[in-house]
Amino acid sequence: MSIENLNFAVFNLLNAPEHASSFMMHYAIFIANDLLYLMIVVFAILWFRGDEQVKKQILKAFIFTCVTLSISQLISHFFYSPRPFVMEVGQTLIQHKPTGSFPSNHMTIFSSIAFAYYFSSQRELGKLLILVAWLVAWSRVYVGVHFPLDMIGAFLLALLVNFSGLMLWHKYKDFILNLVLSIYYRIFRPFIDKGYIK
Repeated sequence: MSIENLNFAVFNLLNAPEHASSFMMHYAIFIANDLLYLMIVVFAILWFRGDEQVKKQILKAFIFTCVTLSISQLISHFFYSPRPFVMEVGQTLIQHKPTGSFPSNHMTIFSSIAFAYYFSSQRELGKLLILVAWLVAWSRVYVGVHFPLDMIGAFLLALLVNFSGLMLWHKYKDFILNLVLSIYYRIFRPFIDKGYIK
């Protein structure tokens, strides 16, 4: 069986069946669409309330995610791969623009964040976030906006960028953190002094 045929076969297994339960459809849509926004809110709270070590890890995750997502966008633009609904394959539960399918931006973001923590002193949290990333991967296939191969590509891209960028991060992390924090403290000093944020 070719990779393309395997990709379609796994998609058919994971995509929402015709008579999917209302609970499963709503659950998958929440994971596919809304979990990202929830994670952004959580990280924003952690940034404003966390100490310098917490901020350093969030900054690392942010930088690596931006780099990986930029590469993902370039790949998607220059090597266009149609989404399942463009090919009229499977069932689609959410609306989505017919942009390039490979690699998945959602999986790129979640995987990049996960590996940023995995390749750090917080490896256990990284492992948990990798599981969350694969939950997102399942949901994006279930709702019919991605193929499984899109998820594997995003996961491997995030792994490659995080692993290959570790040396640069360790070399410049203190400089980057001090620069970002100096700007942050200057802007939010009144709120920090009053103890609303840290």
